[in-house]
Amino acid sequence: MASEIQTGYSFFHGCRITHGKGAVIKKPFTDMDLTMHELTAGSSKGFSGQLGFIEFNTSCRLPRHIHMDLEKRRLADERILVLHGAGMVEIAGEVFVVAPGSLVDAVGGVPHTWTACPAGVQLPDGYVTDGTFTMVYEYEEPTSFFPTASTAPITDASQYKEFTGNLDEIRFPKLTAKEVISKARIVMDQEICNLKLA
Repeated sequence: MASEIQTGYSFFHGCRITHGKGAVIKKPFTDMDLTMHELTAGSSKGFSGQLGFIEFNTSCRLPRHIHMDLEKRRLADERILVLHGAGMVEIAGEVFVVAPGSLVDAVGGVPHTWTACPAGVQLPDGYVTDGTFTMVYEYEEPTSFFPTASTAPITDASQYKEFTGNLDEIRFPKLTAKEVISKARIVMDQEICNLKLA
């Protein structure tokens, strides 16, 4: 098995955000404006779960969750490509804005949740958010959303503590652009950067 190419910014829990050329954005033909976005980013894993997309706005706020196989025996990894717009992800309790064209590798067992970045946040490259984004996702194996109140990563499916309360309690909070500036950061290329208001 080939070794995995290290790209992007890797966190202590194994999740990674990749922005820039490491996000595997290719222009294979010099005679046309065709852009390819690949989900693999050099991964050696074989993904066989669901593949799809979600269109987000700021009212679509997922509850915090992890992914496991449907029998709850194994944790399952997820890959997300932010196709256009800017998303916000909470990974293990930290909030990040995710720039267009970035990949997020969410390790199975690391609690995460998503929403769109509100309008009016300026990214370091000058892009200004509009309150929407589209994600393309792929799971390592068939899975579902397993809600959790905890932000602490787990390393085995048997450690999962199911959340049975009102899902509104664990949804990504509604944030204004000003709150995003004070609470979130962004990965640009391989650096963690601050944000500002447009």
